[in-house]
Amino acid sequence: MPRSTGDATLDEMLGGGVPDGRTLLVRGEAGVGKSRLALGFLAAGLADDADCLYVTTDEPLAVARSSLSRPDESRLTIAAAHREGDSGGVRFETDDESETLPYGSLVERLTDPGWDRVVVDGAPGLVHLAPDRERGRQGLFQLLERLDAHDATAVLTATPDGPADLDRAAHGVLDCWREEVEGDTRTFCRVRKLRGVDHDTRRHALAHDDDGVSVANREWATSQRPFRTGIASFDDLTGGFVRGGTTVFEHEGTADHWPITASLCVRAIEQNRPVVLIAAPGTLLNRIDGLLAERVGTVRELMERNLLFLIDPISHGPDAPALADLPAENVVIQEVEGTIQEAIRTLVEALSGQVDEAVAVLEHTALQHLVDENQARQLFYWTSGSVMNDVYELTLVLTVDREVTGDQLTSFFSGAADQVVRTWRGDDELQYLSIPKSPAGTPGHTRVVEPRENPPYVDLR
Repeated sequence: MPRSTGDATLDEMLGGGVPDGRTLLVRGEAGVGKSRLALGFLAAGLADDADCLYVTTDEPLAVARSSLSRPDESRLTIAAAHREGDSGGVRFETDDESETLPYGSLVERLTDPGWDRVVVDGAPGLVHLAPDRERGRQGLFQLLERLDAHDATAVLTATPDGPADLDRAAHGVLDCWREEVEGDTRTFCRVRKLRGVDHDTRRHALAHDDDGVSVANREWATSQRPFRTGIASFDDLTGGFVRGGTTVFEHEGTADHWPITASLCVRAIEQNRPVVLIAAPGTLLNRIDGLLAERVGTVRELMERNLLFLIDPISHGPDAPALADLPAENVVIQEVEGTIQEAIRTLVEALSGQVDEAVAVLEHTALQHLVDENQARQLFYWTSGSVMNDVYELTLVLTVDREVTGDQLTSFFSGAADQVVRTWRGDDELQYLSIPKSPAGTPGHTRVVEPRENPPYVDLR
């Protein structure tokens, strides 16, 4: 079980906290907040009745003692280690004693199996306590090995000029640094590595105040009623689609959004919520039908149950061959002389009074020949405003191909939407997915989209 750092956001970045029995290296220049983060880790341990050791190589014992709040002195030992002249010994001081130890005995003292949590503030300083540098480096890495062997959960701090291979030896590394933003100096942190743990790799701001250092949360308030897809990896990343809100699903020609948007449709149908698709009939009867059939039924079966409706912006009349086998009352044809808004209004009125919630997936590329940029904006505002607020709760997903729609209109859609999901195929031919904007998930994360042979036909890695 991970050990809390005392900071909820940092714990979340680390996938729960510092892995039990492992070592986290906090690296950064002086004054960035490394020591205060380490002290928070100790305070969380003391609150959990852990036996803790704090040792510094940078400060006198009296200074270290004044920096630490000790709610239970019996569970916290504060120590300072300094080189004893040219004798080759190390002066090791605690509240109770002061003694000179051989360098090798110092490592044994710091890794006493009685400690639950250990903080070594200024870990590279252990190198300079040894008679020579090589022996000091060996002692430092021996310390990490012994901490792991004794199942102590440890936090070590180091400056950027410390031994580079210390990063490789530590189980995890948290980088802290300063950066100038608009004339102000700000501090940030990022988890650079954490072996075997699915961790947050984004940078977060560090907030300094009189109580210490905390990691600033970068998420907005969580949506209370997400519409989940049943794809666990997608729902964990995004929180699900925004129920009763708008999601822009940005894609490009070779990236496939339908396994995910169809999974949203499946979950809606399972909850007896009707689904409205604004897409080409060919897409409906081929791609979508294949994604729905095994889980909730064929397109025709779902239409017969009044759980699936199509607004067809492509066909020019009810006699279109692609529509011949579908229930006419579940298909609204976009006539040449009409407008797409009228087609939507027709279906909205048909469903009005019959349902209190619905899901709609609108393919903007299928409307491209019917609306210009200004009309597309008006349609988006009208659908997300009048339909959603006045008729019934509508969860709307607008899919947009930036190459077809253009940067300006795509940016408008994304800016106006509650949530933005983006998928693309990279030069390596892998498909990726990221969340630039979400009230329910974790914006900034990127995942690889992995096709699957069985439902839900997709996973995120």
